[in-house]
Amino acid sequence: MSFRVATGIVAVETAIGLGFALYILLASVFGEPVDQDKGISEGLYLLLLGLGMLATTIGMCRGRRWSRSPAITMNLVVLGIGYWMVSGSGRVAYGVLILAAGLVAIGILVRPSLYQALERLHEERVDQARGD
Repeated sequence: MSFRVATGIVAVETAIGLGFALYILLASVFGEPVDQDKGISEGLYLLLLGLGMLATTIGMCRGRRWSRSPAITMNLVVLGIGYWMVSGSGRVAYGVLILAAGLVAIGILVRPSLYQALERLHEERVDQARGD
């Protein structure tokens, strides 16, 4: 159960991140930004990060052990974004939601039961590959 919740949170964060990256990129190309070159480079950078998030999400959906560490790292960044929104941007409600999502995801991702579930999935894959 907790594995599905963590995977769902990471998937939603990935979709939001990719959507924001595409918005920045398209607004910089087709809109009237103050600095088009900066907007395009920022959009491309965020798109690359989003693709990394997508790889992590796919890894979690497939039960890959390696996906846990980048998911935790990604949610540490989410906590930083949430903190900035609460303290620096004046968007307290959004910041609290982002902080809550990051804390819940990290709380689930560091649980031993999640690690054990990933280990079981890995062992099942190894056994299937061997033909056991």
